[in-house]
Amino acid sequence: MTLRPALWADAPLAVAAVIAAPAQGEMSLDMDPVHACVDSAIDLGNSPLGCVDHTHAPCPSLPNDSRNVTSQCFSTLRDGWSATFAGRMDPLRIGAPDRITALAGIELKYDLLASPVQCDRLEEIEQLRETAAKDILLQKSRCTATASGHAYVRLL
Repeated sequence: MTLRPALWADAPLAVAAVIAAPAQGEMSLDMDPVHACVDSAIDLGNSPLGCVDHTHAPCPSLPNDSRNVTSQCFSTLRDGWSATFAGRMDPLRIGAPDRITALAGIELKYDLLASPVQCDRLEEIEQLRETAAKDILLQKSRCTATASGHAYVRLL
């Protein structure tokens, strides 16, 4: 499955394609479309970071107009990205030289430290502007999901 903007026209179906429900009933991120998008972007000489935006596109398009539902969608995606990091590092530990594995670990560590700090900065600025709490929550959940997605794609 490749990710194209037209795919996201039907948001509920797009959410189902990106977020799958495992047997335990919890939501998880389907990585196959993400990997296909990244491979395609690299083949075309484009930045694969756009695949994160494609993956997140269904969240603001959900039929329910509630910011809380949209925030939860982004939070679920963030959790999905985060759950994949160890799985991406394990093959490196097995197949790559120690130096490459260490470099990937350092890059991932600082991506995961630095980006959320910027999300916190945006949150504090919005609080100073007296933005509504649910709008701040939406912005922060989107920001942290994007930060996690970008870290994952860079790790690929």
